[in-house]
Amino acid sequence: MNNKRLFGVTLLIFSAALLTFKLSSYLQQAQHNDLIMADIENRIALDLPRLDLSNRFLKHSGNHDAIVGYLKRLNMQLIQQPIQVNTINDVSLALTNNGRESRIEYLETSDQKVAITFLIETRWWHTSDIYTFIVLLLLAFLFSKWAELINRTSLKHLALKEQVEQLPLINVQVKLVIDLQDKVLAINDNAEIKAGLANKPLCFYLALIEFCVENPDVTLNQNKDVPDELIELANKYFYRLTQLGHTIRKRPNFTNSLEKTLSEIRAALDEVLIEHSQLKEIYYPPKAHGEGSRSRLHSYGLSNIKADDIEVIGK
Repeated sequence: MNNKRLFGVTLLIFSAALLTFKLSSYLQQAQHNDLIMADIENRIALDLPRLDLSNRFLKHSGNHDAIVGYLKRLNMQLIQQPIQVNTINDVSLALTNNGRESRIEYLETSDQKVAITFLIETRWWHTSDIYTFIVLLLLAFLFSKWAELINRTSLKHLALKEQVEQLPLINVQVKLVIDLQDKVLAINDNAEIKAGLANKPLCFYLALIEFCVENPDVTLNQNKDVPDELIELANKYFYRLTQLGHTIRKRPNFTNSLEKTLSEIRAALDEVLIEHSQLKEIYYPPKAHGEGSRSRLHSYGLSNIKADDIEVIGK
């Protein structure tokens, strides 16, 4: 919000507040004047029997000087009030209006109607109003600054929201997570789906992954011995399990029951990859199909896996 706009908003708020204040003050003053007039009328009504007023019906001229004296004494008592009594019937003090409002009220007696003329001063401005003006101006300025702050905050929020909406969607790579601490397999986009593995298949699978990452073109046939390098990697992960505090009776023989070990690995992967079957091409040790020469050519190696396809916790 620039300075001109801030000044305009402040002036608008100040004007509205000032108008409201003065209107309220005027209505309150008018109500106060009505109460004073009612008190004066009651006072005159009580004094009427002692006032020597003229009476046309009785052809009585009355005592003009006495009525003037009464009016002067009455107005002396009203010196602090914004109301003066100028006339009772035909007796007048000939007071000047000086911008004051003239209002006539009537009192009725048994034989005549008595007219009373009031001069009412309506004060739109008072000396004490200067303090009110200062307070209203200060409040208007503070309210404008508060509105500016809210507006600025809203604009920043909208701008940030637009920036967030315009940001390109980042595709998080779905990958297999192997937790050595808990001995489970999981997928990084859904930690609720987990599958546990025993020590032997867990260590062998980790070794198989690392071996195939380093040797992507290798052929691993179940009819041949497991490579020594793969066995060494499996033993390394087995030793890591013991470091993590898992109770292990003896080191397994990773060359025995290879088909059973691979079957346990596949079963765990079936549970974990239930929502991502397309990932089996990366993580799933292939099964042998057919018999004879085709079976002998089969490889259980992970030919499609890369280093960033796997996350190992506790390695």
